[in-house]
Amino acid sequence: MPEYSLATAIWPNGVPFDQVIAELAGAGFRQCELFGPKDLADERTAGERRAVLNRHGVWVRTVHSDLSVDLASLDDDDRTRAVAAVASCFEPFAELGGFAVIVHPSGRGDGESRAEDLEIRIDAIRHSMDTLTAQAEALGIRLAFENLQHKGAPRPLCRMEDLRRVVDDYPSTVGICLDTGHANNNGLDPADEARIAGERLIALHMQDTDALEDRHWPPGLGNIDWRRFGAALTEIGFDGAWTFEVGTGASGPAATAALVRRIADAWAAGRAPSNLPETETAAGFHTLK
Repeated sequence: MPEYSLATAIWPNGVPFDQVIAELAGAGFRQCELFGPKDLADERTAGERRAVLNRHGVWVRTVHSDLSVDLASLDDDDRTRAVAAVASCFEPFAELGGFAVIVHPSGRGDGESRAEDLEIRIDAIRHSMDTLTAQAEALGIRLAFENLQHKGAPRPLCRMEDLRRVVDDYPSTVGICLDTGHANNNGLDPADEARIAGERLIALHMQDTDALEDRHWPPGLGNIDWRRFGAALTEIGFDGAWTFEVGTGASGPAATAALVRRIADAWAAGRAPSNLPETETAAGFHTLK
């Protein structure tokens, strides 16, 4: 039976760490994904964070590193700063006994997107990965590079076959995070992308979309075939957490957490999450990115 996790990104900045973990646990989740710039950047010590997590019986399985930087930058100084920003969450995450850091291979805005630059930008990503892999291995944690949305312009490593080709050059401590919404918006079947990722798939971001925008809707509000996706995960023997990375619903983050937990429970019982509450519509969800 799959283990389910929830990304804390649905709670906005300013909500105390204690409250986030309490509400996440109250919804029935025992694993979570933190957002490094928000959840690991305060003045708390690792011991204080562990105390909160232990009190609620929650394990931090993954953490999302800074996504405002560009590991594919053609400016070496910018790229070096990006590497440092991504790595800033490594040590506090390792101190919590975490498993893998989610990493975006290229920038959020991807302002350097030109077809003629794709190969040289992939080389820049490799240089970034070389440094990050060494730092992560020294701390005993893994890296999961995420497939991103091409946003209508050339962008490196958006297709799983391209991402897999690069990741395969690294040790098994480097893997892949498959974002279902990104795949769907790229015109690709998330199930097929999971099969291509294969044994390198170590993390998931599950979100539904309309194949147009990065909606971060709960499964059932978009057009992804979740039965097909689940079958693909079974086929490749995926044994990681099924992590929901969804936006905040109109009823607030705690209610959204409870909603996606009900979806997880329906899946565990062999049912499709086809009947979402009428109050939870696509229009009521705020996107994350």
